[in-house]
Amino acid sequence: NDGIISSAAIIQGLLSAGATGQEALVGVLALTVVGTLTSFGGQFGEASAERNNQLAIIASEKHRVETLPQEEFAELVELYRAKGLSQELSHAVATELHAKDALAAQLDAEFAIDEPPPRSWPAKFVARTAAAFLVGSIGPLLLFIAMPHMIRGEITLVVVTISLAFSGWIGARSEHGNPLASIARTLAIGLITLGISTLAGSLVTF
Repeated sequence: NDGIISSAAIIQGLLSAGATGQEALVGVLALTVVGTLTSFGGQFGEASAERNNQLAIIASEKHRVETLPQEEFAELVELYRAKGLSQELSHAVATELHAKDALAAQLDAEFAIDEPPPRSWPAKFVARTAAAFLVGSIGPLLLFIAMPHMIRGEITLVVVTISLAFSGWIGARSEHGNPLASIARTLAIGLITLGISTLAGSLVTF
């Protein structure tokens, strides 16, 4: 979504400003690259912070399991009781899991952490995010290159609307959410962004 919206907004802004030739193409390409790099940098910082937070939680829980095993066991029993198990079953489950791997049982029940994230995880996560942004931005860019100047804006708007609707539907399916709400939200964000970009571009003349 971010790639589609960003690229289309850049194009609409340039078109409304009267850019038609090489300067428009260079502007779109440059801003798309900048957007991809910005997305990479921002997401890398967030992913690294998330990994560091999980490692801190793991270290803290490891210390508690080693120094306060009975308290951690009692907490594990209560966690399973809170999920709806009876006292007897909660105690039995906690006993078996605690005996097998006390730290893993605690991390899974309390924080939903299966294993420590590897050092390479932030880079891999951000690479996928940046690739998705770049792929999303290519569609509007190709339309800009291929379409005649007189209908670029209209065609871009139609194709972007369809793309965002489809993207919202895919997102809802993957997250088991409400498709209509997801599509409406995605379209609202995208079309408002395009409108603002178009308005801003109309204040500038090439």
